[in-house]
Amino acid sequence: MTHARTRRRKARASLATGVLGAALTLGLSTVPLASASADSPAVPQSFADQGRAAGLTSKQITALQRETERESSVTGGRQVALNKISLKGGEITVPVPGEKYPLDLIATAATKTKVYEECKRGNFCGWPGRNGTGKIWQRGACGQYHEIPDGWNSGGSWKNNQSDGLVASFHRKNKAWLSDTPPAPTGIFNGDWGPVWYVRAC
Repeated sequence: MTHARTRRRKARASLATGVLGAALTLGLSTVPLASASADSPAVPQSFADQGRAAGLTSKQITALQRETERESSVTGGRQVALNKISLKGGEITVPVPGEKYPLDLIATAATKTKVYEECKRGNFCGWPGRNGTGKIWQRGACGQYHEIPDGWNSGGSWKNNQSDGLVASFHRKNKAWLSDTPPAPTGIFNGDWGPVWYVRAC
């Protein structure tokens, strides 16, 4: 059984205001892309350059910027790359809309072939889709209750890639314990995010 997940959210600014605000905070200039429509987000120059270097089209860059900014506004994180959001104790990497896996943009640009973001050693990782598909949510800070992303109400998958032997745990909305993972490192397990509200990475 799934449940409606209602979370506290910071008030969202308009799409354009949010992107421009992030660009000013990071000291970045923005660039309009040739295929962008009037309601498309302005893409910081350095982020657009990342996308182009990785072989993305202008349409893909604009769509990815929109999705990453949306995710940033929901999580309260800070966008630090075209497809990456920095969180306290972790990060989220977003796939190009329509693709299953998020790109490692730096490695993709360097190798001129698609390289996908991996679950980094020292982290617990979660995905909204089965078999490690969709955006990748990575949390490494121990001793904290990490709230899972909004909308993860069923299905999904996870991997415990913490230091050898460490165990992560799943918790309900009231932080009551649900279950533990096997000791790290593990493979990718399919599961159900429905009853889960928090994860303790270790």
